[in-house]
Amino acid sequence: MNIMKRRIYLTLSFFVISVLIGCTSSTSDSELNSDIENRGYSNPSRLVSAEWLKTNLEEDNIIVIDVRKAEDYAAGHIPGAVNLLAKTTFQADNENGVKGMLPSGDHIAALLSSVGVKPTDTIIIYDEIKNLWSSRGLWGLDVYGHKDSRLLDGSWAYWSTNGYEVSTTTPSIKASGYKFSGQPNRNLIADWEEVLNSVDDPSKIVCDTRGPDEYSGKDVRAAQGGHIPGSKNVNWVVNSSGESQEFLPASELKSIYEGAGIKGDQVVFTLCQTAVRATHTWFVLQELLGYPTVKVYDGSWTEWGNADLPIVTR
Repeated sequence: MNIMKRRIYLTLSFFVISVLIGCTSSTSDSELNSDIENRGYSNPSRLVSAEWLKTNLEEDNIIVIDVRKAEDYAAGHIPGAVNLLAKTTFQADNENGVKGMLPSGDHIAALLSSVGVKPTDTIIIYDEIKNLWSSRGLWGLDVYGHKDSRLLDGSWAYWSTNGYEVSTTTPSIKASGYKFSGQPNRNLIADWEEVLNSVDDPSKIVCDTRGPDEYSGKDVRAAQGGHIPGSKNVNWVVNSSGESQEFLPASELKSIYEGAGIKGDQVVFTLCQTAVRATHTWFVLQELLGYPTVKVYDGSWTEWGNADLPIVTR
């Protein structure tokens, strides 16, 4: 009888321990991302921490995309990451010769397929410049409808300087035949006509994410320098902290943008030179602060500054 009781006790103990382990693992994602979730973001799930990524690297549905230059990738990257060049994947000249526009869905899908991405994958994107190019990639994926894409908070700078594993091995890749389904989300994109019509509308605002010299017209990178009438200038670099390159807490970001007159009850158009910095601010306003209507003016200053459109200099 004593032996039987002992067996029952051991069996119950093993069961309880197994349940506790299961409960612990089910909350691990939240724990690994706790710092991000504690920053007050509207949608913290669009960011992952380095610790979260380290823990989930071996998951079958996780694919990490390094959008840095090929030579930087070859010198060292996150283990298992594949390399797609941001400029040639998420930018192209359009039919009117405007540089840096979002390419077709077929173009992006073909490149995703070439590195083995599947529509059911969770894509984690990183670069070396405060998630600048990563945000361009994520925006492009949102436009064409990939279901789950996220940014690595702190990007390569945080990963490479905090003791996380670095690899120089290129993973084995099998093309996937990736295709986008459904129609592109054009609500994330603005053209010059929509931006022009917003100039005298107080319910709409242009957030110019360039540097102050570009905004004032001192630094000219098109036929004309300056800015769109009524636009507000918030340089994209203020969105993240210093060496760690992590995004600032929501309270600080909200203070920056509301202090500049860019509020969540407005339709916000973001722009820069070729809509890369603009997508970084789009990510901050829409995903981190929860602004309901934020559109990237994809033509940005490359188009506006080379056309016969109203410009202010000061």
